[in-house]
Amino acid sequence: MFPMMISSIVLGLSIAAPVGPINIEIVKRGLLYGFWPAFLVGLGGMSSDLILMGAMYFGLSQVLGFIWVKIALMGLGCFILLHSGWANFFTSFEPEEHDENDQRNLPSVGWRSYATGMTIAGTNPMNLLFWISIYGSVLSSSLQQENHLYAFFTSSLVFVGIGLWNANLALTVHFGRTLMNAVAMKMICIIASCVLMGFGVYFGYQCFLLVLKAL
Repeated sequence: MFPMMISSIVLGLSIAAPVGPINIEIVKRGLLYGFWPAFLVGLGGMSSDLILMGAMYFGLSQVLGFIWVKIALMGLGCFILLHSGWANFFTSFEPEEHDENDQRNLPSVGWRSYATGMTIAGTNPMNLLFWISIYGSVLSSSLQQENHLYAFFTSSLVFVGIGLWNANLALTVHFGRTLMNAVAMKMICIIASCVLMGFGVYFGYQCFLLVLKAL
């Protein structure tokens, strides 16, 4: 039992660690607003992942196999990432100004961060591909056991690994921003926005190829 629990947590860490839209958004929010908005981006992504995991448990993979569903998800992911990257590209960065605003608008910033993370994760084709392929295989092999509740519990430990990575990244960015000046943080935010838009362009290109294939 213990080795299976550890392997599930390690799988979650390995999933969350690679650079992707969620990690880029966590870094960007952490530089602008601090730990909690950055962590809430990851929490929103985990909420979306939890819904996808439950949907996979009830056979969503068959629906996601339809080409027009893939096209819709690719197009939506393209729009959300391009919008998120562009909206933050020209954000002015004044640490004192952000600190004052954060204290007054922390609930609003937190909810927006959570919603952004949930939306990005729910429309990210790479994320959906993971749940269909890798996690689908893990869940399938786990459900071969007689005790399905135990199998579902051990496979759900993937979220522990994802949560550990999100908390670690949010803390690192939160404390790391105190060592940087406003220019350095602004440059990192610009790079992060460009990477998000790059992912959006990639998803848009893949959507275009799927449309040509479907016609």
